[in-house]
Amino acid sequence: MSELKIVLRGETADKLRKLVADRDYAQPEDAVADALDAFAHDEDPELDAWLREVVVPRVKQLEADPSRVGLTPEQVLARLRKKS
Repeated sequence: MSELKIVLRGETADKLRKLVADRDYAQPEDAVADALDAFAHDEDPELDAWLREVVVPRVKQLEADPSRVGLTPEQVLARLRKKS
């Protein structure tokens, strides 16, 4: 088994301490191991493909021609509230 020592300072160290306390981890290493496992399993090929093939081209279109924006954020929220 290999070993890696990391020093965390400031806000990052505080976040890890809080995570350990809030989730009842025995030690910080357990929290880091869980976070690494979650990160490794958080891949979604379908989501990645949708982002690359649909979202990115649309964002580039809007960047090239901002006048193409059809709705303001306020209009989107109003429509969503009306539907619920």
